[in-house]
Amino acid sequence: MSYDLYFYKKKSSNQSEKDIINYLNSSEYLTTEENETQWSYFNEETGVYFGIDLNEPNIEAEDIEIWDNFTDFENLNFNFTINFIRPNFFGYEVFPILEKIISDLDIYILNPQDEIDDNNPQRFEKGYLERQWIKHNEGLIIQNFSEFNVEYYDKDKSDFVWKYSFNRNDLQENLDEDIFVPGYFLLKNKNDNQIYRVCVWPKHIPIILPPTDFIIVQKEYRKLFKEVKESGFVSINQINEKFENYFEDFEYKGLKMRVIRQQNADKIEKEFNKLTIEFQVQNFGESVSFDSFVNVKP
Repeated sequence: MSYDLYFYKKKSSNQSEKDIINYLNSSEYLTTEENETQWSYFNEETGVYFGIDLNEPNIEAEDIEIWDNFTDFENLNFNFTINFIRPNFFGYEVFPILEKIISDLDIYILNPQDEIDDNNPQRFEKGYLERQWIKHNEGLIIQNFSEFNVEYYDKDKSDFVWKYSFNRNDLQENLDEDIFVPGYFLLKNKNDNQIYRVCVWPKHIPIILPPTDFIIVQKEYRKLFKEVKESGFVSINQINEKFENYFEDFEYKGLKMRVIRQQNADKIEKEFNKLTIEFQVQNFGESVSFDSFVNVKP
């Protein structure tokens, strides 16, 4: 089930199919598939994706009547696709990229989902397509929640996970200090069926910690002349109880986080290695991919 948009140009425009192909091939956002008629976007950090396809021209009279019978517009035979039944942040990430593509190529969009005019190519104001996709997406989820058997995850937490994940690499690259910026992953606990945010903290190293529910700590220490390695789940409550005074507030692009810098990381070594492992990773639950939950329910 997808949200599809179709590319058109003014008949007076010199824009050609080759021009569009060259643009898409050189885009920093897109990967050209082997068949050279499909372009895909995928962000490994956020799990967000969409696709653009080049289609064969219409030859059936009925299709020509629907898609090619415009006085002022010519069908470019390209279409954009993003799936429904996704968290809202798919829209936050995808549609600014699409708006740039539309602007750069100077094209018009035929939008079969549009409530105002679904029969003519047009230009849309900034943010309109994003808002429309979110509205349709949420409506479909509410109507078909049980049928799709999807997981629900709180929108505010989901939005933060997305924004943090989207900016994590930039944050890591722009730090002046040697501080670890962990990624998020989500797990559904097998006991209560709830989704929890999880980060990894290796060996009490300096870390920027976003809001999270559990941390997988990786401890290494010597005991009776032996090197001991131990890892497992520790709740954020236990982390706060032991290390609250060592954290400093930290903010990046509106994201409120905390940081333990090198000086304090050195101080907490003994206490870090005394943390009580509350769960083993394999016993906690199943991984939840970023495209397999939604932010609304009936």
